Amino acid sequence: MRGGDLDNASLEDVSAYLSRMVSSGDFRVSELCNVVLKKAVLAKTSDIHLEPTNKGTRVRYRIDGVLRDAALLPLTLHDQLVSRIKVLSDLLTHRRDIVQEGRISIQVGKHSTDLRVSIVPTVGGEKVVIRVFSMHDAVFDLAQVGYNEDMQRRLKAVLFDLEGLFLLTGPSGSGKTTTLYSILNEIQREMEDFASITTIEDPVEYEFGTFSQMQVNRQVEFDFAAGLKAALRQDPEVIMVGEIRDVETGEVALRAGLTGHMVLSTLHSGSAPETVTRLINMGLEPFVVASALTGTIAQRLVRRLCPECIEPHELDPMKLELIQRLSHLEGNTEEQTPEFFRGKGCEACGFSGFSGRLPIAEFLSVDEDLRGMILDKARTGTIRRHLLERGWKTIFDDGLQKAQDKQTTFQEVMRRVSLREVL
Repeated sequence: MRGGDLDNASLEDVSAYLSRMVSSGDFRVSELCNVVLKKAVLAKTSDIHLEPTNKGTRVRYRIDGVLRDAALLPLTLHDQLVSRIKVLSDLLTHRRDIVQEGRISIQVGKHSTDLRVSIVPTVGGEKVVIRVFSMHDAVFDLAQVGYNEDMQRRLKAVLFDLEGLFLLTGPSGSGKTTTLYSILNEIQREMEDFASITTIEDPVEYEFGTFSQMQVNRQVEFDFAAGLKAALRQDPEVIMVGEIRDVETGEVALRAGLTGHMVLSTLHSGSAPETVTRLINMGLEPFVVASALTGTIAQRLVRRLCPECIEPHELDPMKLELIQRLSHLEGNTEEQTPEFFRGKGCEACGFSGFSGRLPIAEFLSVDEDLRGMILDKARTGTIRRHLLERGWKTIFDDGLQKAQDKQTTFQEVMRRVSLREVL
């Protein structure tokens, strides 16, 4: 299974190969580590987990958001594997009692892939989690991100004004950074002669080389707020700030949006309406939020159905009743039962029924009515009811539509959307 044999091997084949390699005693730890890393890239893994357990070193890949077992290696090899990863990451091999972070660049086929390494000490030994950044496999085209046509049209209408603060929200791993990169690429492609683009990131996940990207460095007190202030002196039209974490960054971002700049950033909140109230609860002035905020998108990632093995799937009456109660889509009435689908499982998708991921999202555009509600410090529920009365579509509605369009399953939508957010 050396070299190109890894390309088409299943995770079960890789696990069996690693077991034979270890049991034969004819192996090098460097080769063992190389197989684990390269197969992760080939399997389009987002994260690699190496965790010491009482049964051995458990190697798992996060594929399409789900952790899948790749191998169970003898615990006697754990320290050697971790040491090898430390060597590749240029970390301290003799320290096992501290948190360490590093980077690895590996070549898989014709493409180079960056790996971000995090190592933490646990009572059973050091746990390693490696984030995989494959520029070749990543999608940075806004048309291919997975938003519906109406959302793309409304998003572009807000973005191409090149002013104000626009936020993406969602939990970690919901594709916010990928969407921001796609937006930046769209702006650069459509308005290159009019838009100077600068980013402040922690860390820089993908190096594009087509616009300026700055890396946060807290050792020299260069955080998001300091980076944003510096970027404003660089004659920018568009600034992307990795995350608004504090009042200072929020204030600078909002005021930059008021002075003719487009500022893109992320914020941790549950829904699009909650993003508005979250800014005010952080301590930012309502009149500044109302004036500078142009819109926000809340999103989650769901697994995409494998196109090779889609089949109809009938939901039980309780789930259909839930859909009727929560959906704001036209046509989902008691007289017309919506049709749903699932993946049967085949070789193309590793018998999972899914292949890749796509976002389900809700888009909020700040108009005059909403600005008035922000000035009045309206609660999230009040804003949400106001939007629904005007035909606003929630993240649940978007997920439900995509489930009916054979893109995902109803179960996936319910796994990623909290009922608290849609009730």
